[in-house]
Amino acid sequence: MDNRRKRIVINPKFQQQYAIVSVVVTVFLTNILIIFLSLGPGEQKLELSPGTAWAIGIFELILLAGVWYGTLKATHKVAGPVYKFSQHLKALGDGDVWTRVALRQGDMFQEEAESINASLDKLQEKVQAVQDAAKVIQLSQSDGGVNADQVGKLMAATAALRTKRED
Repeated sequence: MDNRRKRIVINPKFQQQYAIVSVVVTVFLTNILIIFLSLGPGEQKLELSPGTAWAIGIFELILLAGVWYGTLKATHKVAGPVYKFSQHLKALGDGDVWTRVALRQGDMFQEEAESINASLDKLQEKVQAVQDAAKVIQLSQSDGGVNADQVGKLMAATAALRTKRED
């Protein structure tokens, strides 16, 4: 299964916010360095001729494009897993207890995905126990009656599922 995402921007608000911060910090630090080299002490000062100014401007633009792309690429490893978690929680809310989170190698939150999957395994076992107990009762009903033991098993299985918030 090919588990690679082709889009770099998964969550634009999150990723672009961090990219903008990274670009602003890069511009600030680069310009502080240029000012220091131009005005700082020493015999070799940076001469800002028109050609040098253009070269610095082009260098800054290339640097900013690289920082922007690098930041989007780095946040992709966070935004992607958060998106996957959201999709699997929606599936769980729709009743799919077989859903499992599979992240790409190198994505962040690998341990959290394993923990979520272990919890989903436990939930799936509990739901399966309820379904099995309900089937037994349904079959018993068509055979002439339901006994207290079968109802007790169903009640025990449903008790394992917490449906109310207990403070």
